[in-house]
Amino acid sequence: MPSKSSGSIRESKVGPKKCRPAPPQSQPQMNKVKFETADGSRKPQIRRPAAPVVFLLFLLLISSFNVIPLRAQTRNSLYFLELQAISAWNFNQKSLEFYSYLPHHPMQKNSLGLESLIRLYRQKSDLGYFSFQLRVAYDADHDRSLQFQLYNAFFRMKNRLADLWLGHSKPALGLNYSLDNHALLLPDSTMLGHNFDRDWGAGAHRDFRWGELALTLTTGSGQKIKLGRNYFLSARVSYGVLSRDNYSLGISAFTGRVLEEMEEPEMNEDPTFWSGAAFDATYLWLNSESRLELNLGRRAGQPWHLLFFRQGLNFLEEGRLKLEAQGGVLKHSERWTWLAGTGLTYRLSADLTVRGLFLYDRQTDNFRLVLQLYFYKNIF
Repeated sequence: MPSKSSGSIRESKVGPKKCRPAPPQSQPQMNKVKFETADGSRKPQIRRPAAPVVFLLFLLLISSFNVIPLRAQTRNSLYFLELQAISAWNFNQKSLEFYSYLPHHPMQKNSLGLESLIRLYRQKSDLGYFSFQLRVAYDADHDRSLQFQLYNAFFRMKNRLADLWLGHSKPALGLNYSLDNHALLLPDSTMLGHNFDRDWGAGAHRDFRWGELALTLTTGSGQKIKLGRNYFLSARVSYGVLSRDNYSLGISAFTGRVLEEMEEPEMNEDPTFWSGAAFDATYLWLNSESRLELNLGRRAGQPWHLLFFRQGLNFLEEGRLKLEAQGGVLKHSERWTWLAGTGLTYRLSADLTVRGLFLYDRQTDNFRLVLQLYFYKNIF
């Protein structure tokens, strides 16, 4: 199996997969709008189904198909062991922390997980596949330091008109839709409050010779399922096939009433209106990778903008060594801020990757040095 050292390699295996949160309490937070009803009436209650119940529903969905067992040499399922060890030095507080950038981000913690990809067949035709990740993560900020996570759990069905998916996957918005960066250290729009890494809902995807078209409708609640008056509707169209043309240009539009603050550890009880548009571009040339995203919107009636650029260079055979640098400018409400960082990735073997990150965040006026050891292996 190919290595999981980069987003592009991982995406080809499983398809889309990384939710949102906030800086530690000791760090200043961005402006946050509180919501109260004008007449003091009771806030709408939100049903909160447990993750194991959702997982059970996925299993019932699979059982509705006549899955034909295949011979061993034509494997219809793959299972991967995933292990992440991560630590960071906070120069401002002079402390050791066990997350890369935000303490509440589900993937940026020390964790042990199992990932599965199960392909479904009926009458010898390929129906699609079911994917999920079960993970136990260490989180010192919770009463229970070991947290169970059900992540990237979705069923994707093949159809003549379009591929359809149902579950926990990526909204059709920006660079994150086509790049799986859940294990990468450099923060992107999903960590900076301008996208959901994963969200619960449904979507459709269609590949064309000239590019792709995607439409998703999700809950706007991130990793946890929250049902109420919340929703997040997004669509993306792209021109260029990256694997063939070495470039891709995408335009996205989105609107919704979202619950997750994306930069805060808690959720709003009342949905927050958020809408806007985004442009993204990816260009590959020789050993270089260039990525850009411009996200313009309004959140709770306030400006909510991001300009993000990342440049990478690959070295050694099969790009085993990668050097990256990135910068981002953000405007949340009336406040401007920026951050810049550089990262290094070295693939020690087909299963083991080491990463490093040095980041400066102007909002907190803080430097961070992060080290990560990432193990990902096909076990059966």
